[in-house]
Amino acid sequence: MAIRPSRSRRVPDAGAIAAFRDRPGVWLTFAGSAYLSLYAERLEPMGLRPNWVTALAIVAEQPGITQSALGRALTINRASAMAVSALLESAGLLLRLALPGRKQTALQLTEAGLQRLAEACAIEDDLRRAIFDRLPPDQIALLLQTLKAITALANGSEPDEPAG
Repeated sequence: MAIRPSRSRRVPDAGAIAAFRDRPGVWLTFAGSAYLSLYAERLEPMGLRPNWVTALAIVAEQPGITQSALGRALTINRASAMAVSALLESAGLLLRLALPGRKQTALQLTEAGLQRLAEACAIEDDLRRAIFDRLPPDQIALLLQTLKAITALANGSEPDEPAG
């Protein structure tokens, strides 16, 4: 399956920029941006954005999570978490439930939210297959291991497994 380049977002040609040719961080940013753009375009007809799908996935795994905890999980501020929750609620994907005696709101997915999350995950699965099925499995495994190690190191932790 051929992948059409993103219609809406293009990334600079890092190979043509001499200062960027050997900078892994630049390539990670460009690759992530290109992949995210392709995913965002595929989600658009569903009325979703990638970060909203992440919010749905977090709530699905942690029913009753508070808006504040969702914000921390998404690394966004409280006001932004409230806005995302309100948007998802207005789309019928999420319920915001006031916790008794507390000034907090618990979140729970609706059946429509669970269905939309499954559809969004299927879209990402198709995109992932279209790109990664063209790479050798050992290269994909090393890439995933390396990305996890970079993430751990950037967060001040040691990687679980040595990369390479």
